[in-house]
Parts: sequence; C-alpha cells; structure tokens
Amino acid sequence: MQPALQESADEEVTEFLSVLKPGTRRVYSHGLSAFQRFYAQQGSIKEFLNLVEEDQRKPRWERKRVARTTLNAFVAWLEKHGYKPKSIRAYVGAIQSLAKYFDISISLLYVDLPPAQAISKKHPWTIVDIGKFVTLMENPIYKSIAASIVQSGLSLSDLLSLTYGDINVELEKNITPLCLDLSRKKTNVPFMTFLGDWAVKLLKEHLINERMEEKNYVYNVTARAVDAYFCRIARKFAGKFHGRNPYSPHSLRAAFRTLLSDHKVDPLYIEFWMGHKVPEQQRVYISKSREGWRQTYREQAEPWLTPH
Repeated sequence: MQPALQESADEEVTEFLSVLKPGTRRVYSHGLSAFQRFYAQQGSIKEFLNLVEEDQRKPRWERKRVARTTLNAFVAWLEKHGYKPKSIRAYVGAIQSLAKYFDISISLLYVDLPPAQAISKKHPWTIVDIGKFVTLMENPIYKSIAASIVQSGLSLSDLLSLTYGDINVELEKNITPLCLDLSRKKTNVPFMTFLGDWAVKLLKEHLINERMEEKNYVYNVTARAVDAYFCRIARKFAGKFHGRNPYSPHSLRAAFRTLLSDHKVDPLYIEFWMGHKVPEQQRVYISKSREGWRQTYREQAEPWLTPH
C-alpha cells in the first residue's frame, strides 16, 4: 500500500486491498492513493462510496449520477497531472473494483476514458530503413546486435544468452549463413536459425579485438544498456517520440516476421526460425537437416533481411 493511502485509509479500503494478488494490489493501491488526493477536498473514499450508494437509491429523476460525474473529473485530473492512458484506465478500474467488492455497481460506459491502445506502436520497418538505422550506430557491439536480431529473428534475451561456444565452429570456418542451433530461453523449444553475411560481417567487427573462450557471452552487455542505446539512436533516426521506443530491439524481431511474411515465406518456417512451438501434426514439414535449413534460409530468407 502507498504511504499516502496508509495515512487515512479506512477499514474498507484496507480489506479490499488485502484480497488482491500482489501485482494488482500494487497498481490499485497507486490508483486509490491518486483518487484520495484528487477527492481530498470533498471527503474520503468511504464518503465517496456512501454518496454513490445514496444516489443510486434515489428515483432516477432525483439522481445526480455521482459516480459518473466524479470519475470523469478524476480522469481529467489524472490527464492534467501527466498520467499515461494505461495508468488512467487502471486507476479508474481500481475505483470500480473497490465499489464492486462492496456490491456497488459503477458503469464506465459514459466515463470519458482515454483509448486503450498503447501510446506508441512498433515502427513498420522496411529493410532500407533498417540499413539506415544500423548505419547511425557507431558502437560495433550494438550494430552487431541489431543485425543479428534482424537476420535471425532471435529475441534480445536469447541473443544475449549466446556464448562463443554456440557460434565458434562455423564462425572460424567462415561458414555462412551461420547456424544457431539453440533452445529458446523462454520456452525451451529446440530450434534453429541463422545469421546471414551481413550479420556475420558485423559480428566479426565486434569480436575483432576480443579474446573469446567458449564460455564467454558473445555480447557482454545488459538488456537495459541495449534498450538505452537503441533509444538514443531512435531519436537521431526519427526525432522525438512519446511513450515506448517504437524502434526497440523487439521491433526488429517483429520486422523479421513481417519482412519474410511480405515475401511469402512459408509461415511454418518463420515460426521455426523464431523458436515458436510448431504443432505436432505439422512438425513433419520442418524435419530438415542443418544443411537443408541453411539452403532454405539462404534462398528464401536472407535476401529479404539484407540491406543493400
């Protein structure tokens, strides 16, 4: 519970919060604390519920629609104080849930909530845009990370889990596309994907002065550092943006799927390369050898994932 709420929380609010799961409790506690600050001049949260209950008992021509009026004012107050749409919807939901817990029904149908969609969406990448974006990067490690995500479809967490032992044999023999024979970190699904010539070239530039052993991570950086660097490059690339970075590492993974789908690559192949679980009855269609997959990737995927 937030300190601001603890000071004057009545027993009803405390009881309501106590039955929630920890994640929900944290969000709703923030929401109820914000509502308490907004409503302070009129009374407590308990007094608000009392007024709503009293209003709902009246004949319809006498009702003042206390809940709707108050929540619309609360939304305006939250917007004025810079809260994001997602938080505003959650905080108003906290009030509705609190009321519901005590059998008071509050409809949000006529409450002017902000749209549910996120403030920013992933950028709809073209391979030309990707080439320009990566060119803006000066640090070889981040250039390599970006190219590797684009050409392999790996998630950032899977990429940062790669060790030199995962790539050294084919890298040192200059075999391309370079095969990554892995189990996906998130799902433990065995899968195979590849790095084309472009990603391998940038990988070698990144490793040129490194003394690598098999157990060493290929990219010795944190996900937070990668996200922060991508944010800086995004502002160079596109100027200001609001909310989440639409040019994030994850957006490049999404680009892998989109670019291949747009060029009519078999959806099953895309799912397999991305480490997604393929339904049992369709696994026969992906039972290829490493060399078979390498040839398929070279012919059907790499051309669309390489900036020119």
